[in-house]
Amino acid sequence: MRLRLAHTLSLALLAFAAMAVLALGGLTAWNVRDGFGNYLAHREVQHLERLVALIQTTAMREGGLDALQQGRLDLRSLFRELDGREPGAPPSPDPRRPPPPAGPLPFPERVQVLGLDGRLLLGRPEALQDVDAAVQRPVVVQGRVVAMAHLHQADIQRDLGETRFLLDQYRVLTITAGGLMVLALLIATVLARRWTRPLAAVQDATQRLARGELTVRVPESPQLTGRSDEIGDVVRNVNRMAEGLERLEGARRRWLADISHELRTPLTVLRGHVEALQDGVRPLGPEAIDTLHEEALRIGKLVDDLHLLAVSDLKALPCHPGPADAVALLRQLGHRFKPRAAAAGLTLRLSLPEAQQALPVSWDVDRVEQLLGNLVDNSLRYTDPPGEILIGLRDHGSRVQMTVDDSAPGVPAQQLGQVFEPLFRGDLARNRRLGGSGLGLAICQAIAQAHGGHVAASASELGGLRITVELPAQALASPVPEGGRT
Repeated sequence: MRLRLAHTLSLALLAFAAMAVLALGGLTAWNVRDGFGNYLAHREVQHLERLVALIQTTAMREGGLDALQQGRLDLRSLFRELDGREPGAPPSPDPRRPPPPAGPLPFPERVQVLGLDGRLLLGRPEALQDVDAAVQRPVVVQGRVVAMAHLHQADIQRDLGETRFLLDQYRVLTITAGGLMVLALLIATVLARRWTRPLAAVQDATQRLARGELTVRVPESPQLTGRSDEIGDVVRNVNRMAEGLERLEGARRRWLADISHELRTPLTVLRGHVEALQDGVRPLGPEAIDTLHEEALRIGKLVDDLHLLAVSDLKALPCHPGPADAVALLRQLGHRFKPRAAAAGLTLRLSLPEAQQALPVSWDVDRVEQLLGNLVDNSLRYTDPPGEILIGLRDHGSRVQMTVDDSAPGVPAQQLGQVFEPLFRGDLARNRRLGGSGLGLAICQAIAQAHGGHVAASASELGGLRITVELPAQALASPVPEGGRT
């Protein structure tokens, strides 16, 4: 039989409570018993001191020291003068009660008064065996010590009332301990259920997730996801993990569909041209060969982009930083794309720091050129003429910020977070009239992350889309995957 967590927690809490209750109860019982004995012993000492005071008063009245030394004082008379309240004094004989059991000597039998020379003045000679172990009090007559009163403290023998008092205390302690144990068991059960109920829900959810039910979630409730302790964190993390797994599974399926779609289109075109050549519908000439070559290049570019993204997902996108000039890099980019922008009816402008002719950086120039080229190419494809593209550069010390703004049309706000997803296009019909593989912005994000930077999309003041790239001025080299540079 497997011991459940609820049982383990209940037994652990109950065992701890039992040990605490037993330890406290035992200590209390011992303290009551020992303290009560000390109380009785202290009471005997108080009676001895009262007896010494009576001896001193009586000796002064009867003639001082001589009365004490000549035996004119009687110890029993002194006890009777104490009104019979001495501890342990034998009660009046009662023929209806049996004699008391044998035990230690009564209080009067254990008292002696010895002179300073050791001579017995009052008491029985056999009362004290060890004078040094007795409680001693001085007898002072006429301002000086004339004798010592000795009391032998025998083992405490409690009478019926005292024994009943202790038994009552033990009974109360036992009942209290039993009540605390029951209360501890109830609290342990409640706490164990409170702790194990969300864990059972997590167990059920994770088992279903393991079976592939990625839509399962731990129910939203104050007892589960509303908890503020570590168990609540676990419940919320399980739900976040399930959401992440569902997104990943959806992305995987979408990837498969999108990749097959992207590859099917150029392959269909390529197959159509080849079949046309085979059937003699189209003659094999330079124009046909150029068309086939163009479609083959398109397929190769798509495969290369997919491979680059796959490598970046493995966190192994190679990056080899070297000395470069960010200002010169953007100027070259402008010269490269200005003719194409003019042919598309667009204006391409640069916004560079006026007082800064150069900005030394340490980047992988090829990767950064690919990043910026993809951004500008994306703007050229999706900006309506007449329009404008603005490339900006800002130096923030240890980090460099580059922006690419374009004019209308823009991207809906709800889609800004999706523009860096592979194969994402804003047009739901997914027509290819504008060209491109839909991987350019995803590759830009991978390159920026390989340099230790990031990219972000937002609405542009020009009416279109703004892409912001922020890279460290001194990027660190990333590890090279097996097989060399990709």
